[in-house]
Amino acid sequence: MALLAACNRQPAEPIGIYRLGTAEKTMVLEVRASGDYVLQIDGPDSMTDEIRGRWEDVRKEEVDATFHGLVWRGEQPEPARALWPVKFGSDGGICLDGAGSLCFTKDTEA
Repeated sequence: MALLAACNRQPAEPIGIYRLGTAEKTMVLEVRASGDYVLQIDGPDSMTDEIRGRWEDVRKEEVDATFHGLVWRGEQPEPARALWPVKFGSDGGICLDGAGSLCFTKDTEA
């Protein structure tokens, strides 16, 4: 029965605030119910940069959501005419790598 439940996992609710901190920068991703998102990137010696765009709740087997206008080069986000496909982790986080070592965590208070 537990195996069946794991196969039928319900994706996390995408709307909310997600945070990712590295040694070089802090990033905050706000996913809004309106279908918009804002990604703020704050480095130690720079002003806060923002990437804004639309997101779509697709909830397919391989992808839970897509973010329009954003690509990742390693751990560096860039605005682009592209899609960022996202699969939410079991804890509701969003990982940038397959190893799960570079992940946004969802604020539980939001």
